[in-house]
Amino acid sequence: MKRISPWPTSLGARAMFILIASVVLVHLGSMYFYAVSTFDAANRTHARLTAERIASARSAVSRAPLSRRDAVAHEMSSAGLVLHWGERALVDNESREDGNLQMLRSELESATSEVGSQALRLQYRDRLPPAEAHEIVGAISLADNSYLNFSVPILGGGEPALHGALLSTSIMAVGVALVALILLRTLTRPLRELANAADAIGYGTDVTVSERGSDEIRHLAKAFNAMQARISALIADRIQALAAVSHDLRTPITRLRLRAGFIDSGGQKAIDADLDEMESMIDSTLAYLRGDVEVEEPRMLDYSALLLTLVDSAVDRGLSATFSGPLHVFLVARATGLKRAFANLIDNALTYGGAARVNLTKDNSTIVVTIDDDGPGIPEEALIRAFEPFYRLESSRSRGTGGVGLGLTIARQAILREMGTIRLLNRPGAGLRAEVTIPLRNEARTASDTEPSTFSLKPASRSPSV
Repeated sequence: MKRISPWPTSLGARAMFILIASVVLVHLGSMYFYAVSTFDAANRTHARLTAERIASARSAVSRAPLSRRDAVAHEMSSAGLVLHWGERALVDNESREDGNLQMLRSELESATSEVGSQALRLQYRDRLPPAEAHEIVGAISLADNSYLNFSVPILGGGEPALHGALLSTSIMAVGVALVALILLRTLTRPLRELANAADAIGYGTDVTVSERGSDEIRHLAKAFNAMQARISALIADRIQALAAVSHDLRTPITRLRLRAGFIDSGGQKAIDADLDEMESMIDSTLAYLRGDVEVEEPRMLDYSALLLTLVDSAVDRGLSATFSGPLHVFLVARATGLKRAFANLIDNALTYGGAARVNLTKDNSTIVVTIDDDGPGIPEEALIRAFEPFYRLESSRSRGTGGVGLGLTIARQAILREMGTIRLLNRPGAGLRAEVTIPLRNEARTASDTEPSTFSLKPASRSPSV
């Protein structure tokens, strides 16, 4: 089962993901630090104003007579600061101080410089932990060792909420995503065109890409077009060389055949056999070398008729070949290349396996052709190497059989050109299977449902030519 990765696969999606993630993280971080710093500044201002009011109240209470001190303290109280005077402190000095208490102590010591740290006591109401407390209580000593007791509410009651920041970030992320989508589609369109042009190389026509966009994209497009021009020139030179080689090799073979006619029948047969082998080797090698340079326009092809033609030809030669499958299966393809491919596969089955049973099946997306033989099969480790050029299995496919090691290679070339696949399988018991799978294109069409769904070739039949 294919593993699903959370990381985007396309360049545009990755760039958009990184852009949005970085913007969101930076925005959330900046909003958080801004909120924290604003909250801290508000707390410090509150502590300073509270310390100034306590210092003023301490001075006023100190100047008042003893009978009026508590009344003066009450008169200077407010909703944000409650004051009491007494002979003793209502707060001990054993509680551990956190940031809020330390901030208020620092401001009080600055506002009342003559009071030492031992004469100032601070703690939370009911000795609650800082996260649960809502009020600070304290006591500050006077010159006669009496105390001004006070209580101050904690500003804000806790850290600021980030709901507004999250909403702002979400709106900004949506905006960034829309802008990034438009921008990245514009930037990646030349890359998609370049990829499509690269996929089209080797399928008959030259495809150039427009040299527009950013400097890097234009440079890449120019380099691609120059590369394709060089490849086209190399292919043209290769075609000319192949034509020359084909002519130069066939001419001496023809002269040798003429001269062999003046030799006795025994020697003539031996020479003709050698010449036939040489010509077969030349034909196979040239067909392999021509593989990617042959220009053949795809056309509507009846797969059933093509396979029937090849099987019928084998039957006419007295060989064991059968066909089963739909009577007609139409598909746009390159007929010459596919005919050569299936001819090689069927000839291999007949030559090395003694029989060729061809079966054609079709579903909504693919056409599958299997060719079974009755031979000994091939070693498992050679199932892949069998497609390599000039690779031969000496134990079962000797030189005497006429093979030159290019039949499967040429077949694979033609099938890959149709975006198909080919593989070899050893059948259980005995025999080898060649399995070809070719995808159906949009323009493909199949036979009418009124026609027979399967068809089997009989030795006396004649198939339509392709």
